[in-house]
Amino acid sequence: MYRFRLTSPQVQLELVANGQAPRLPFQVIGPTTEVAFLEELIEENFGSLTVNPQQLYAFLGQDSWVQEFFQPPQLVEGDLNAAAGASGNGSFQSQTLGNKLVQAGVLELEELEQLLEDYRPFAETQRFGEFLRLNLQVPPQILDLLLNPALFDEQGFNEKRLGQRLLELGAISSEQLNQALEQQRQRGGRIGEILAANGHISPTMARFFSLARVNERGEIDYLAA
Repeated sequence: MYRFRLTSPQVQLELVANGQAPRLPFQVIGPTTEVAFLEELIEENFGSLTVNPQQLYAFLGQDSWVQEFFQPPQLVEGDLNAAAGASGNGSFQSQTLGNKLVQAGVLELEELEQLLEDYRPFAETQRFGEFLRLNLQVPPQILDLLLNPALFDEQGFNEKRLGQRLLELGAISSEQLNQALEQQRQRGGRIGEILAANGHISPTMARFFSLARVNERGEIDYLAA
């Protein structure tokens, strides 16, 4: 069992999870307003409330919004060293939003670093995902997928072909897809490779969106080749 505590002069929150798995579903206990606030922060950073305990504890100690309202987190119960060993699988779902965007081929590392620098003056008033959405730096459908994969599972994400996925996510236009399909009919090849060769997406994006799956827990499964 893991139990973390956040305190301020006005309120106290506890984050509780049972079990010893690499990632555990955490419940936030406390006043409704503060609970909703913290759950939103965690879900925006990790994509869900099912998180590796050590990574969650580190996030609580480093996030600027948490630091603004609460004292440093307290470990009330649990072994974070054991959690650290369990987190070694490097799962996609456990990554920060920025790292997910790089792994998905949506951003290059240099682009992410520049966006994080541009975001710095707004860090006290906006979450990074909000900043990207407001500044149209990433298609909103892709942000929605990375932050709330379960919604796309309900829409049959796993059953869709790569071209349809990319079209619905706003990564390509219908004209670009039709052009690539025509080239595929004429010369063969994989649709992702054709789209990448045409300069419409990166090879990394083609590989990610062809291999990514939403699992039964409503999380993205992806292992880079």
